[in-house]
Amino acid sequence: MVKISLAAATAALSLGACNWAQFDELADEAWVDRVTKPEVTDSRQYGVALVGMQSRDVGASAFVLGKSRASLSTLGYDDEGHRRAVEHFDPRVTLSFAGFPERPALALDPDSDRVAFTVVMGENVDPTRVAVFDGRTLAPVKSVVLPAQHDVNGTMRHNIYAEGVTFATLPGFGSDTVKELVLARGPQLVVIQDYSEPDAGSTFAIKGCRAGDTLFDWSYSAIVADVTEANPGPEILIAVGEELRDGQSEILILDPAQVTQGYETTQSCEANVAALGRITSAEGATDLGARMMAAQFPDVVDPAPGANLDDLVYSAPALNKVFVRFGGGGAAEVTPGVAGSEFGDAIAVADLFDDDGVPELIVGAPRSDPDGVSNGGSVYIYRFVTTPAPGFELAMTLRPAEPVEEERFGKSVTVAPFGATGTKKVLMVGAEGEVFTYFRTSEYDDVRTGRGP
Repeated sequence: MVKISLAAATAALSLGACNWAQFDELADEAWVDRVTKPEVTDSRQYGVALVGMQSRDVGASAFVLGKSRASLSTLGYDDEGHRRAVEHFDPRVTLSFAGFPERPALALDPDSDRVAFTVVMGENVDPTRVAVFDGRTLAPVKSVVLPAQHDVNGTMRHNIYAEGVTFATLPGFGSDTVKELVLARGPQLVVIQDYSEPDAGSTFAIKGCRAGDTLFDWSYSAIVADVTEANPGPEILIAVGEELRDGQSEILILDPAQVTQGYETTQSCEANVAALGRITSAEGATDLGARMMAAQFPDVVDPAPGANLDDLVYSAPALNKVFVRFGGGGAAEVTPGVAGSEFGDAIAVADLFDDDGVPELIVGAPRSDPDGVSNGGSVYIYRFVTTPAPGFELAMTLRPAEPVEEERFGKSVTVAPFGATGTKKVLMVGAEGEVFTYFRTSEYDDVRTGRGP
């Protein structure tokens, strides 16, 4: 595998999106498959959320969520880069729901290829659900009905959806063979324990706590990571703020043991013990933690303190910034300046370039204006650097070859392992009704007709 220079990478990959028939117009360094909404999905917002599947045999595959008219579908390639047939499912048939939330929550369990997402059922009196499907077969695994929730003003709300969901193994939460589902739902943090059991199963439980009493009325995302030595990890992190994103926001770091009550409780997560930590913004971010994920950058190495802790990547699109909190104690801010807009509305971390064990930071800015095109969208890819201090430098900027208004390229990003070993990667970028898949010929055989060996 070849690590290409900054100039070469930018020149090659900024060529953007072309159909299969147009590959020969691209430079040798990269080729792109642009997939518009498959007819079977009937979804005008195809690609609003993506997760890349783990490689089980050959090629690469991803799970694609479509919004406006709900759809779940697969997007996959064989080892020769040929697109596989699209598998499609309309989840409304099984779940009888109205649609997806404005910011769909989607998560993958890489150990089982299960995907979880939340749905809006309709009126306030309708229950809400979190659904789990097999990401490869699209067969339903579980549909969990969430009880009504006390709003901050004391009213009972049923249709509060979750903006964040993740799979995790939490100590002290039952069998480690079945991961818990952790959700950020309204002002509450929810842990669904042993969700694969029947609803009446003896081990099935929904636990929860209010993230901030009446201080916050919404939560944006939740993840599980080991980010502090004060607790023998992992911890649960939940980003909380205002539903309309018009007030303060912060990220709470909680011991999983703090989530012990039944979901219907209105008790604060900090009723008996204070949060392990709080992450705030001096700039008064209204959406701090809109997206969060754990990573492992080589900011320090063993035996340095914090070397084994997770690094935390979190965004504040309203500030046009992504923050990285290193386990070793340092921190970094990443921003494209005036070039991006809603920078951090999608983030991914993966060793995309050269399989050297050092991941890159991938950031979507769907409201940026490439070539002056309003909300055409861009994706920025950063390399980790160690000098003069641990941080990031821009390696390349991706955008469609011919951006159009409101295309919103970068509204979702994911990286899917490619091939039986999974050491190679393809980058997938969602836009308005389309998904772009980037292959690099420095890492894969060039399979375009007449080009390959």
